[in-house]
Amino acid sequence: MRRMILVPLLMFLALIAIGGGIAYVIYENYMYYGTDDAQITSPIVNVSAPTAGLLATLSVKQGDSVTSGQTVATVTTASANGTANTVDVTSPMNGTILLTSAVPGQAVAPGLPILEVTDLGAETVTAYVDEGAIRNVSVGQDVDIHVDAYSDTSFTGKVQRIVMATAGEFSLLPTQDNASGNFTKVGQRIPVVISLDGAGGKALMPGMSVSVTIHIH
Repeated sequence: MRRMILVPLLMFLALIAIGGGIAYVIYENYMYYGTDDAQITSPIVNVSAPTAGLLATLSVKQGDSVTSGQTVATVTTASANGTANTVDVTSPMNGTILLTSAVPGQAVAPGLPILEVTDLGAETVTAYVDEGAIRNVSVGQDVDIHVDAYSDTSFTGKVQRIVMATAGEFSLLPTQDNASGNFTKVGQRIPVVISLDGAGGKALMPGMSVSVTIHIH
């Protein structure tokens, strides 16, 4: 008799557990959208010489802080009468030197980077949201942010902007050739820019891997 009662009871409890699990998944999917396809981003500006010449001096190195208009390098150019002119290269923004890609004595020209500068105080998170879920994402929604490098720290932010193009449109290589007739439908992802409420004293660097949870309801 006890066995006859115990078996249906266990089945009933199992059904409750399964139902509870399903309800929890439905609730989570309704309330939140999460992805680990995200990273820290910040504005990076390439600084090049305003004219062709030789890089005479480079007065900054990787990690240095600079201010807008600060001279970071000088370039010498040859004038028509054979004398050398000196041209200053200045930082276009307040920020930090991310990379130097030239050395004194090297030939430089407009468009060829001498260094890269970024504003580490203006970091954002770029997350890639499946196109099927983008209708539930809107500007101003709260976001929980977890940076892989700082697993012991949670960050918060808000949806700042939804990019009006899929990530594939920014790729240098096409993902498919519709002209060939071999069309395969591929799910697209939409870049979503998320502001950070603060860095919490942590060094957040461009390219760091991030997981985000967007509060969609």
